[in-house]
Amino acid sequence: MKRILAITFLNYFVYGGLTLTIPLLLLERNVDLAEIGIVLSVLPLVFLVVRLFLAALADLVGWTRFYLLLNWPGTFFSTLIYFIASSTPAFLLGKIVEAVKESSYWAVIRTAVFSLSPKQKEKESTKNIAVLWLSVATGSAVSGIGIGYFGFSLTLGILIGASAIIGIPASLLWRKQRQNSSQRISRAVPLLDLRSKGRMFWFVAFTLLFYSLAQYPLVNLLLPVFMAQQLGYNYTVIGIAYMLYNVIASFVTFSTLKISFGVGRVVVQSSIALLASFLLANSDVYFLVLFLMLALANGLGIGFFEAMIAKVTKNRLTVSVDIGLLHIPMRLAEFTSVLYAGFVAQSLGYMLMFVSSGIFFTIFSILSLYTLKAGDR
Repeated sequence: MKRILAITFLNYFVYGGLTLTIPLLLLERNVDLAEIGIVLSVLPLVFLVVRLFLAALADLVGWTRFYLLLNWPGTFFSTLIYFIASSTPAFLLGKIVEAVKESSYWAVIRTAVFSLSPKQKEKESTKNIAVLWLSVATGSAVSGIGIGYFGFSLTLGILIGASAIIGIPASLLWRKQRQNSSQRISRAVPLLDLRSKGRMFWFVAFTLLFYSLAQYPLVNLLLPVFMAQQLGYNYTVIGIAYMLYNVIASFVTFSTLKISFGVGRVVVQSSIALLASFLLANSDVYFLVLFLMLALANGLGIGFFEAMIAKVTKNRLTVSVDIGLLHIPMRLAEFTSVLYAGFVAQSLGYMLMFVSSGIFFTIFSILSLYTLKAGDR
């Protein structure tokens, strides 16, 4: 698990840096919000297709080599493309390559965690997400401070260096070969037998969609641009704000691993999300407080997310493919939401998008509780 967590940390240190850097770099080059949304929407769309293909491949041949052969070079080359990009099409190419590296990570990460920690897979998977948020926090802080003091080029150079280091734990994981042939499925097993999944499986896929609608456009597009354009925050402040957001989300995730999923938890996290999202657009002085409240709600909610996935993929042979299928509605939601979010915010203001985020998170929380309390089918 240590090698998996090391890959997660490095991978999402780079991701956290790029999440902050790319929209701000495009904004710096006078690209409007709607066009930035188009660039960002490419990633979830490509991710949707590539991840499912790689998941099927992983279930057939094993997961260990994916990190070294796809995730490592994909991370390096996508960051390099951003470093030399001088036009919007070049940034689109960067997002396509970034989607491939993200697909290779998510196609196998939960399969790897479930394989290495079969008796505590829900907790270990949630712990991996906490490490992910901690690394995103570090990447965001480094990027914000780097852009503020040294500019975009040096900051992207730092991210390129971090991308190269991923090869170290990835190669060690290759050598370890924890997965043997008995853990791979027979080629006779139908990978995409949709009818065998059951109603609860597809209900979970539907539930995950609302988490995506609540989080993806907000964190990846709207909030960094809102801080820069509407609040006048400099890049260093934005980076530190994102660092605090992810540190809080990670801390809450770690500290609530042993807390059960009940009505009280749903009420608390939904109330926090609704209050913060309704006040966010007109907060001004109190913006950072509300922003960090969203991190608290997200830290509470991710446990539901991971527990649902673990529940409906339990004892399945095609774990990687099943997890990929669960995320299809979610990735479609990411693509469409980040595509329309830029246009809506640019034409109607940020209020509608912020409020809808809180509402979607509440729907996700309620449906998650129902799923975890219901039977398997």
